[in-house]
Amino acid sequence: MALTVRQEGPDDAAAIAAAVRRAYADVPYSDHREHLMIARLRGSAAWIPALSLLAEEDSQVVGHILLTRATIRGARGAAPTLALAPLSVVPEWQGRGVGGRLVQAAHQRARDLGYGSVVLVGIPDYYRRFGYRPMADHAIAVPFTVPARNCMVLALTPDGLSDVEGMVQYAPEWMDG
Repeated sequence: MALTVRQEGPDDAAAIAAAVRRAYADVPYSDHREHLMIARLRGSAAWIPALSLLAEEDSQVVGHILLTRATIRGARGAAPTLALAPLSVVPEWQGRGVGGRLVQAAHQRARDLGYGSVVLVGIPDYYRRFGYRPMADHAIAVPFTVPARNCMVLALTPDGLSDVEGMVQYAPEWMDG
């Protein structure tokens, strides 16, 4: 497979939106608005260009991952983190390692940029393989109602979650919808 992973470029927005819509078209728990969240975040202070990655083969976008700035606020203060959402792979490429390559590439870039952790709401059986653990294990929570088992966090560095606890504060553009 001649798959490449690269940073989103200025002309990729439409192809990313199309791939994201296809990826979530048949997902029962989706509101089918993930592509709109990406568009909102693209113009926000939470946007980090280096952390919007796409996977492509033969110039066709087959997957995308986005990590944006967030904060974990608790009694001990505020700690920067990243929010992973969404991770998208078009149906015909699912189960072929595309999502894993995107996750690993995003994690490495986030480490290189000095980030210590990533939070997400997702499928535990999938994200556990990358080292994600329940947020509750670290006294971290999200500001909306979702099953606790789907709220996960990853320390990107050995001390990435040291003295970190509290509520995840997402960018307003992440929450709007």
